Amino acid sequence: MPGPSEEPAKGRVAVEAALIEAASDLLSEVGPRATSVRDIATRAGVNHGQVHHYFGGKQGLLKEAMRQMAHQHYEAVRALSDGRPIPPPLTAPEDQRYWRAVVRATIEGDLELARTEIDEGVSVSRSALDFLTERRGLDEPTIGLKAALAEGTALQLGWMALEPFLFLVANVSDDEQEEVRARIRQNAETKRAPIER
Repeated sequence: MPGPSEEPAKGRVAVEAALIEAASDLLSEVGPRATSVRDIATRAGVNHGQVHHYFGGKQGLLKEAMRQMAHQHYEAVRALSDGRPIPPPLTAPEDQRYWRAVVRATIEGDLELARTEIDEGVSVSRSALDFLTERRGLDEPTIGLKAALAEGTALQLGWMALEPFLFLVANVSDDEQEEVRARIRQNAETKRAPIER
């Protein structure tokens, strides 16, 4: 429910926005399976019946939440990339809510939800693959390009999902963290340079 100083959302636009925001947060925090209509409505501060009224149910709302997060993520990464078709390494931590939602959906086997960025045409990875394929004058991407893209995406997702644990197992102190991140970025850039040619 809204905090003591917050008013409950009223009107279609405000209710939809509150539900989408709550669903986005819960997708990231607990995943699609553990997210309930009542939890979403409670977090949004609205009646749970409005989920069905505006989105046709939980799955419709989760799809819309993922769709909006995918578009926001795409635009944010494009801004971070300074016009480069391939974003710099380790930009995923900048948008943890979206990536955690994708990871949770994938782990739970909800690939329809996880693949929203592809279906919406706002996949940073697919755009990079298309760019590299066209740049090399190919009709289709090679297995090598696909493997390189999968590896880079795995680094992004793995780092986002596991950074605190990775620092623990590598015995990285708080004052060393930024230097370690910088070296990981540098290593990734070095590996990526031949691919971009």
